[in-house]
Amino acid sequence: MSWGNLILAGFCGAGAAAALSYCSNISKKDIFWGAVVGGLGWFVYSVLIPNGGKAGTESYFWGSIAVALLSEVLAFLKKNPATVYLIPGLLPLVPGSGMFQTMRAAITGNLDNALHLALTTLTTAGATAFAVAIIASIARLLAMFAKKRKK
Repeated sequence: MSWGNLILAGFCGAGAAAALSYCSNISKKDIFWGAVVGGLGWFVYSVLIPNGGKAGTESYFWGSIAVALLSEVLAFLKKNPATVYLIPGLLPLVPGSGMFQTMRAAITGNLDNALHLALTTLTTAGATAFAVAIIASIARLLAMFAKKRKK
């Protein structure tokens, strides 16, 4: 992908995240930050896709790491829950097309392809959840250490 396409992908991810933020009645000042988180996550995901290849689980994982990390930083700086930024930021990374393709293959009777697609979709969703869990755990540990250090 060229840099122009990567930047365009980031803006598209930001637009999707901003739309979800707006539909979820997130405060107007936080819609921008939700869009930034979504755009960054989709940009990182797009950068890590092999040239001409399909997105691998590692692309989803590192994109989710970027989203979760920025969400935790914004939560600390803006004094909001991290989920305000995390949910819209993860929207572009949801493997919705994989779920659709899995169901389509299952309904048309192509069970071998359906199983393959289901496994791929579940691993990408699992990588996303694992990335968020890692960053959230690290953030909680840092908060705990900071709280103990103040005492």
